[in-house]
Amino acid sequence: MVCLRFSPSPAETGIPMRALPPEDQLQVLREHGIYDPFMAQWASVDDVGEVARRLGVDMAKTVACDFHAAVESPEETGEGRRYRAWIGRLAPGWSVVVYLDGWMVDSDPLSSGGRHVFDVSCVSGTYEIEELYYTHDGVCDGSVYEAEEYRGYWEDLKYDTASTDGQLAEYLAILGRIAGRFLDREFFSSRGLLIELP
Repeated sequence: MVCLRFSPSPAETGIPMRALPPEDQLQVLREHGIYDPFMAQWASVDDVGEVARRLGVDMAKTVACDFHAAVESPEETGEGRRYRAWIGRLAPGWSVVVYLDGWMVDSDPLSSGGRHVFDVSCVSGTYEIEELYYTHDGVCDGSVYEAEEYRGYWEDLKYDTASTDGQLAEYLAILGRIAGRFLDREFFSSRGLLIELP
């Protein structure tokens, strides 16, 4: 039997297990106008086109662009309101789907075939911040904090998790360690894919 791993360890990606983000992750989000609300999924899928296909989007309506162009794209079309997302390749083996209009789709299709998906949802005044759930191969395995395989990614972190800001900052640090790259300005300036959600 061949065992395939789709989530490389930090040692394989060049980031030490206990690395901390070189940039304030919340400031990076604020600079890009997506701190509140912030909804995103980290998926262990390398190709952004494959991520889009897994989400069931109409590929004819996708646009290759950076995050800034995606945000500036119109929410309304001749067919009415649309829900948009931008997919960027974060690191080898990892893409991030950033939802632009407050609606995040289910993780199951992204995780099929043994892939890992982590959901981040932070909406102040409504849901506040939800648990950092992860899905593997179509099954939600619960919170990252309940899984022994992810303990090493968070147990040394000292964020104030009693606050929404602290909890979100910790989530982003954990995910940066898992994926092998933290969010940064270069990621949001990179060429990704604007999609229209089905």
